[in-house]
Amino acid sequence: MIMKYVFPATMERNALSGRYIVIFPDLPGLICQGETQEDAYHDAELSLGIHLYHMEKDNKPIPKASDPVDWPKREGAEVIVLEADTLEVRQAIDRKKVPKNIMIPKWLKDLGEENKVNFAQILKEGLMAELGISE
Repeated sequence: MIMKYVFPATMERNALSGRYIVIFPDLPGLICQGETQEDAYHDAELSLGIHLYHMEKDNKPIPKASDPVDWPKREGAEVIVLEADTLEVRQAIDRKKVPKNIMIPKWLKDLGEENKVNFAQILKEGLMAELGISE
């Protein structure tokens, strides 16, 4: 599963409100805004990560980013490129600990307990190593 994405978007200033609006043509319904260009950019970056995380979680296909050269552009709109790491979003959102029962030989459990082994920590570290994830 891909966890890092790059998507272009358009940013323009709304003539009526003066706020900056960010639209993702490849992700219908994902529209962000901010009082300043910087606020709009940060809101869009955060919203992109959360949006893509939920798409992954719901097993919805994530489209490939299109080439902004092919987009119709409104006057005053500029193309920006945003990155999202859904693993970072997942780590921030899903912080709760959950039980996971495993089966190991009794002799190994006994030996681990005698040596005060932290089974949960070893399982966590092993899973992260297996998945190529660093903390």
